Amino acid sequence: MRSRIRGFIFLLISMIVLSTSVCAAPGDGAEEGGGFSAESPYVIFMDMNTGRFMYEKNADEKVYPASTVKIMTAILALENCDLEEKCAASQTALDAVPDGVTVMDIMPGEELTVRQLLYGAMLASAADATNVLAEAVSGSIGEFVGLMNDKAKELGMESTNFSNTHGEHDDRTYTTVRDMAALARYAMNNQDFREIIKTEQYTIQPTEKYKEVRNLINTNYMVSRAQRTDYYYGKAIGIKAGYTVEAKSCLVEVAKDGSTELLALTFGSDTVDGRAQGYSDCLNFFTETFENYKSEVVVSGGTLVGQVPVKNAKRAGQVLLEAEKNLYYLHPRDEEPSELTYEIRTDEFLKAPLEKGQVVGECEYFYGGVSAGVINLVADKDYKFDAIAFVGNGFKAVVSSPFFILAVIALIILIVYIWYQRAKRKRERQRRMRARRRREAEARMREKLDE
Repeated sequence: MRSRIRGFIFLLISMIVLSTSVCAAPGDGAEEGGGFSAESPYVIFMDMNTGRFMYEKNADEKVYPASTVKIMTAILALENCDLEEKCAASQTALDAVPDGVTVMDIMPGEELTVRQLLYGAMLASAADATNVLAEAVSGSIGEFVGLMNDKAKELGMESTNFSNTHGEHDDRTYTTVRDMAALARYAMNNQDFREIIKTEQYTIQPTEKYKEVRNLINTNYMVSRAQRTDYYYGKAIGIKAGYTVEAKSCLVEVAKDGSTELLALTFGSDTVDGRAQGYSDCLNFFTETFENYKSEVVVSGGTLVGQVPVKNAKRAGQVLLEAEKNLYYLHPRDEEPSELTYEIRTDEFLKAPLEKGQVVGECEYFYGGVSAGVINLVADKDYKFDAIAFVGNGFKAVVSSPFFILAVIALIILIVYIWYQRAKRKRERQRRMRARRRREAEARMREKLDE
């Protein structure tokens, strides 16, 4: 009997240990798979809607980004300049372009719009365009590079550093595929950026300095068929390809099918027997995912999610919280999601004024305890400031303050103490008065007896 018990205990322990090893977290050295694989040495496959990593490989290892650096240059130009703003190319900007890199032959003093320069940078991968953009934004290339690194920190790209605007090899320019995934997902929130990167070809008419038509061909083979067709993918919508001898092939690709958007990054790839590993990995991920996975709406934009108290608002005690936009959950077609739960995160109290659509919190959804994504929560309408409510809330805050309560208690104690002291003195006076009256009565009595 005892041997059976020991055997059962041993089997139970073995099952626990085995399950722990099988479920090792990606951070412990396991690669998050879901059935995916890649030949490229540095890889991330992501569901763009939720930011969920579907597969990763050496995602936090140092890599050189090559021309994918231009993603940062482009988004900063879009955020700081008007697309139709004209930029005159300085000799300084053009002289700073390294020898042997791709250019669009911008001439000193030539004026091009920010839009034209962005197409030059993102389609033709022109380094002279990125330098001119840098000066248009910051006045100098050095100042712009500082802005690039500040933006990287803002986006949480802690393992990234930039030293130039274009990605030509420099040991001081490095990143990780995880950091570049964060940059790519951020950049794709900009609609002008999306429009530029999906373009196969863009034409720039002659200028005063350059007398020929410039036909800019997208160097991203998944988007453009102009140079080769074997990696073209109709659902691809960008973003950027790059190559240097040191970095090898680097790809940041996005594909869209209906409501599903996927992001693939493959860095440090080789070409083996005429087959580009990076393009093959991206193509395999996209086709397999669109075929075997589907997106399901977890919550629709505008849906009422919850409410939270609001202070100082006119005729309102609660702010109704709405989902800012649709949230989609990508899952295998042959699997139905488990029970849905959610967690609202916002301040305990909100304060007026609030505007309709203003972000006031966030909500994370879970299927079976696994995150399905996070959405912003917004105010359902305007909540105007009310001075009377403000004064009333201020009074309530003072009255309910522990300091106020302690002060009231102290005052009560002081009043009781004063009353007690006065009553005590009054009793003492009355006692002395009664004693004096007794003495006077006794004195009168003795006088009568003496008579």
